[in-house]
Amino acid sequence: MRFFIILFLIIFYPFNSFSNITDDIAKKLNETNNLIFSFEQKSNNLNEIGECYLLFPGNLKCIYSGEEGKEIYVKNNSLYIIKHKFKRSYRYPIKNSAFNIVLDKNKILENLKSIDQSKIGSQNDNYFYEIRTDDGVFVKIFFNKKTKLLRGWETISYNQEPVKFTIINPKINTEFKEKFILPNYGF
Repeated sequence: MRFFIILFLIIFYPFNSFSNITDDIAKKLNETNNLIFSFEQKSNNLNEIGECYLLFPGNLKCIYSGEEGKEIYVKNNSLYIIKHKFKRSYRYPIKNSAFNIVLDKNKILENLKSIDQSKIGSQNDNYFYEIRTDDGVFVKIFFNKKTKLLRGWETISYNQEPVKFTIINPKINTEFKEKFILPNYGF
């Protein structure tokens, strides 16, 4: 009898454990309206750092440390890359990109609820799961094990390079004055 109890616990504990994890992540995400955070972005042998303002759904401003004065904005279903040093701007649609998922907590929740619990992975201090859409979008979304907060993502950039974006020291539901206003560089 003891054998069957142990076997039962071994088989069903991981499922219940991950079920509770997804419930906890969903609860935390539902409570989150905005985030302010530092970040580290690794792509194409380039490490960049800075600070971001994220307002759900779909608004993001990241200010990169560095001489170029680089900023990115995501708003109105477009990604804008700004380089103040050169007074240049670039616009890309986000419809078929990871931003379309990552910046919409309802899409994250929808995918989280529909994912097979065995597909939730664990890496260092994070849980993660992967999303592959019919449009060819791939994104791996990370959540902190302890706080269940969004911790970052990995995806493939517009130029087909892997990008890892790590959220550092997030502050949730903090009042901020950011209006996500683009500089006038000829959009």
